[in-house]
This record gives sequence, structure tokens and C-alpha cells, in this order.
Amino acid sequence: QSQLHSWVIDTSVWSCFCECDSRVKGHTGQDVTLPCKYDRKYHGAVEVCWQRGEIPLNKCSNQLISTDGDKVLTRASSRYELLGRLEDGDVSLTIKSLTEGDTGRYGCRVHIPGLFNDEKHQIDLTVVPAPQIHTSTASTTKTTAASQTAGDRSKAVCSL
Repeated sequence: QSQLHSWVIDTSVWSCFCECDSRVKGHTGQDVTLPCKYDRKYHGAVEVCWQRGEIPLNKCSNQLISTDGDKVLTRASSRYELLGRLEDGDVSLTIKSLTEGDTGRYGCRVHIPGLFNDEKHQIDLTVVPAPQIHTSTASTTKTTAASQTAGDRSKAVCSL
């Protein structure tokens, strides 16, 4: 029994190094990239899935997109894309044309073969209204959402 107890303690300590939490903020109408990377040189091509909400003990629920490490296998919507270099282990999720309904927790599960080896990345996304640009002429006032520039793209880095 003490041997099992030791194994449970070791597993819980090890799992602390396999989870990564971050926060990302995006603007309505724009694209956002949620980070997720793994060591492809060490692990080879592995299955990865993205989901909404907390990551369960195994697999993904509320799955948004999945890959076998080489190509996308499933996609819930064309708004979800893996635009990173899969061959380098970059499985970051890009969400196109954000809405306030996209706010919430997202999870990336990297399936590493073996018991309790999966890497879990959890990202809390906050979507806020796009900044407004006010322009006026002598006869009219016009308000439009600010367009995204390359420097404005929301991205956080968190890799294991």
C-alpha cells in the first residue's frame, strides 16, 4: 500500500509540470491565437485536441479541432484553425472573427503515450468590444471598429 501511495504522490508532483494556464484578451471581429506547443523532436507527431471548458481526465469534450500531429482531423467550425507549424509542434488555436460568446476557458490536450503523460494547456479568453475610431466631417460623424494590425494580434506564449 505504501508503494501505491508513493506512486500517487510522484504522479501528482509530475503533473504540476505538465499544466500551463494563461490568459488572453481579444477584440470582437478580430482573430486571436491561443498558444499550445509541444516538443515534437522528442515526442514525434502526437494527437492533439482543443476544447471549450476544463480539460477532463482523458480525451477532449466539447471538441473544437483535433490533429494527428501532421494534419487536422476534425473541426467544429471553419472559425477554428491551426495556423502554426505542426511539424514544429506548434498546435496553437486561431479563432477567427471573435464574438463576445467566445469568452471562456479553452483547453489544449497533447496526447503523450503512457499513463498520465498528457500535457494540458488551459487558456482563459476574454473578448471585449473592438476599439472604436471616431471620425467626423462637416456634415456627418462616423464610428467604425478599429482594424487589426499585425502588432495588435493577441497572443500569449506558454509551452512545455
